[in-house]
Amino acid sequence: MLHLHTFKPCLGVLSPSPFAVKADALLAMSGLPYERKYEKVQKAPRGKFPVLVDGNRVIPDSAHIQSYLETEKGIEFDAWLMPEQIAEAEAFRRMIENHFYFINGHFRWTEHPDAIRESYFGDVPAVMRNLVFKIVLRTVNKTNHLQGISRHTRDEIINFARQDINAIATYLGDKQFFLGDRPTSIDASLYGAMENLINCELEIPTKPIAAGYQNLVDYCDRFRDTVFGGK
Repeated sequence: MLHLHTFKPCLGVLSPSPFAVKADALLAMSGLPYERKYEKVQKAPRGKFPVLVDGNRVIPDSAHIQSYLETEKGIEFDAWLMPEQIAEAEAFRRMIENHFYFINGHFRWTEHPDAIRESYFGDVPAVMRNLVFKIVLRTVNKTNHLQGISRHTRDEIINFARQDINAIATYLGDKQFFLGDRPTSIDASLYGAMENLINCELEIPTKPIAAGYQNLVDYCDRFRDTVFGGK
């Protein structure tokens, strides 16, 4: 049995981490039996979730989890795609995971610190919770500064998000999934991002932009129904 070490559901979504949702979706798409394990992230390799455990094998990071499922378990997420489609998917994946992710994370942590503290760190004893939160917040802020997103004004960051969302919605168009009539690995990344934005309880400024595209709203519902059976 495969075990996915991940975060507990909170804020109305399966996991507050788009990467954890991505890994969960890949496992669901694989058809392999697996269980979720809600552990302390501090004990995880590299201090991050998701982590896949297969017997004595420990695979951290959603990208490595995908590679493991493909190379070790024989899962073919993208076998039917043309080379041009694979290239397009990789470009969108980089945008979603290395740009769009930081935008939404920035607004979560800077504009909803109380909600983040109580939902992310609810298992930490109350006497220590605020201290732990402040330590992690400093790391998040440093990361966002080094990445560059927090160096821009609020309006500029929102405009970056608007451009990303419009590109995603335009390419999706009226297709069932991002590259056709069945989900591929890029859909796991896209769903992780959009589910954590459109259906998350936190009202950040990028949420109404994404929710304004009906095809993205319908896409989240369709992917959830198809891959997770509506759960």
